Amino acid sequence: MIPDDARALFERLLEEKDPHPEIGPRVPCDQLLAVARALKEELEYRFFVYCAAAHFPAPKDAEEGTPAEILVAYRVRRLGPGTVTVPFHVRVPVDTASPSLASLYAGADWQEREQYDLVGALFEGHPDLRRIMMPEDWEGHPLRREYAIDTPHFPWR
Repeated sequence: MIPDDARALFERLLEEKDPHPEIGPRVPCDQLLAVARALKEELEYRFFVYCAAAHFPAPKDAEEGTPAEILVAYRVRRLGPGTVTVPFHVRVPVDTASPSLASLYAGADWQEREQYDLVGALFEGHPDLRRIMMPEDWEGHPLRREYAIDTPHFPWR
């Protein structure tokens, strides 16, 4: 459930009347930093809980030219009595960058790198966007849905 203060902020900044209770409102890329900054500075959601990305291929029955998308979900927390968390997310076409939150939340740094490495999410303005889990010579992003499960990888297969 989204706390009332965050719901009011989303309505003010995004005109979002009914955000999804689990992943929060969809934030346009050009407003992501402003929304995250307002959550941190105005409402004191200072703890970065997570950033998680998922790949969504274009539907088979979609119009030609419909791009595959990357959804990046975030959650931040206000600490202290009555600790609460706030979710929000952004959707971008594959190979399109969304703004990095590493300049606002130090905890976003390695988590954004992990999502880049495994899913291929790009983060504009990230201080060091490179692989963090897979070897540097690894090709592709293993958590994308089009990644072939039977791809041979020395020394495992």
